Amino acid sequence: MDPSILLSIICAGAWGTQAVFVKLALGGIALPAMILLTLVVNLLVVASCIGVTTEGGFSQFFAFSHSVYIYFMVAGFLNYFLGRGFYYSSFRFIGATRATAISSTYPLLSVALAIFGLGEKLAPRQYLGIALTLAGVYLLIMKGKK
Repeated sequence: MDPSILLSIICAGAWGTQAVFVKLALGGIALPAMILLTLVVNLLVVASCIGVTTEGGFSQFFAFSHSVYIYFMVAGFLNYFLGRGFYYSSFRFIGATRATAISSTYPLLSVALAIFGLGEKLAPRQYLGIALTLAGVYLLIMKGKK
């Protein structure tokens, strides 16, 4: 198996599992505190891993161009403030199952932006994958008879 596919599967498992822990934590914590807590924990873990495992340690952070910092600042705002805030909030209203299914459509937006913004091309089978993804999400979120 291609290592990048394995890493993507591990990523999906981690993201899928974290939804359960977020739902469990929602009971006694305000949303802004939850977002701040996850941000601080992520920062500490990632900074420690980078400092320990990367050649050059933390000094590599001073070698990036200003545009790299700006792109990651925008990505962080979209991910942590908007994305995570609305994602966690949706758990209170529609539950972890439906919220995770709906939010899992984010790759479709990424694909659209990559096609129209970056000029990437898709093969016909990839369009089929998009259609199947949408169909699967629809089946997961629709309300019906049990």
